[in-house]
Amino acid sequence: MSAPVDVDAVRDVLERSLAEWLPRQRWYGAGAAISAVRCEELTAIDDGEPSVAACIISVGDADGSVARYNVPVATGSPRGLRPSDPGAVVYEDDRIMIFDALADAHTAAPWWRIIASGRTVQLRAGRLAAGGSGLDPTTTDISPLVREQSNTSLVVAGAHLLKVMRRVLFEPSVELEMTRALAQTGFAHIAPAEAWLHYERDGEPHGALLALAQRYLRNGTEGWKLALTSLRDLYADAEEHSGGDAAERLQAVEDAGGSFTAEARRLGEITAQMHLALAGATGADIAAQPITSASLNEWADEMLADLDELISAGNQRAQGLPDHRDALGSRISAIRRIKAPGLAIRIHGDFHLGQVLRTDAGWTVLDFEGEPRRSVEHRRRRHSALRDVAGMLRSFDYAAAVGLMQRTTPADPAWPHLHAHGRSWALANREAFWSAYVERTAGSRLMPDAGAALTLRRAFEIQKAVYEVGYELAHRPQWVPVPLAFLLEATS
Repeated sequence: MSAPVDVDAVRDVLERSLAEWLPRQRWYGAGAAISAVRCEELTAIDDGEPSVAACIISVGDADGSVARYNVPVATGSPRGLRPSDPGAVVYEDDRIMIFDALADAHTAAPWWRIIASGRTVQLRAGRLAAGGSGLDPTTTDISPLVREQSNTSLVVAGAHLLKVMRRVLFEPSVELEMTRALAQTGFAHIAPAEAWLHYERDGEPHGALLALAQRYLRNGTEGWKLALTSLRDLYADAEEHSGGDAAERLQAVEDAGGSFTAEARRLGEITAQMHLALAGATGADIAAQPITSASLNEWADEMLADLDELISAGNQRAQGLPDHRDALGSRISAIRRIKAPGLAIRIHGDFHLGQVLRTDAGWTVLDFEGEPRRSVEHRRRRHSALRDVAGMLRSFDYAAAVGLMQRTTPADPAWPHLHAHGRSWALANREAFWSAYVERTAGSRLMPDAGAALTLRRAFEIQKAVYEVGYELAHRPQWVPVPLAFLLEATS
């Protein structure tokens, strides 16, 4: 076995290589070109072969912004252990190889040992501090969970999900705060926190959450995958039977082998239970408050600012949006006139079909971090529960559109026929979710009256679609037509 590589000896090449490697990572959220990468923390936590180091980097962008990321690295001989994913290799020559330590069970194990044992490890610039207990630190059965998300998830011993946060924020963790608050209310449809790891540094007001261990729901299926399966069955059947009016299409949705409407209804009930639990939660940063007229004006101003920022960017992929600005603005400003808008609570903040898991026991809600492009301060604010509702309703529209795009193209003569069936699917599932949610929350202080609820919901759907257009422009330009179509149709 060769001697472990001194991490300080590779600092310069690591910083240069990360500038090229980072933009290829799904979890890297910046859009501007990288101007510089600096290792603020680079300390070995395991001196094996390869060696493993804690690595906290600051990334400066060409637009002048700076963000921090958690990139644990493994350094060793190129003839030694190699990660199964070639994309995990940050740098390699004939002497050394540097790769993402989370890409292999052997190099991810030192992180699990620290978290599971509840240890505090002193580093050069700061320290790792673990909380929680009752986990086995000796296991080496660790494998990556392939999911499209802004973090990296590992399955440990088939029983625990270790979510490693990539963004480093010295602020309270929304995810940890929310899961612990919901567990205290007795809400059962979450995976409670088992252990967590913070990076602490003198002079910072809060530790930055680097990892969270939760129970792994091994037999779970993501709501997004179930929805696409349902749509695949529907589109296949629609290809066999042309024609049909709206009523016949809705009946086809119910008759399809993978009909989703019963699940959408159950999901509406679970979402209502979650919001009612949060409305009853206690604590200075969690307890519900009445929505005030000032809040409504603030939300409307924020929505209009988001819309105007998107329009002013002038991206050709979003053409047509300026012509609808006034009509969309009118829908948004209507919330200013609501007299009894209900309660402001802490919400999920990024609620969609990819954030819920279906197991034999029912639906489980995941990932309470909120929208990744929003600040932590924004994600910790109290909002109307209808923001979450709007997110899930938008997700049904998304699923129908994406399922169709995966099957065919607009040039296909069958596209209009299949598109109509997809719209019927989205309509049926939106209605099933919404009606179950309204039934479960009726009579509570959480919700406003029916008319006000629809006004708020529609405004939040517009805001969500504006966010989605911006996100797709930055990450998946080919998907921009999905939320853009909603905005162009929202005022018709």
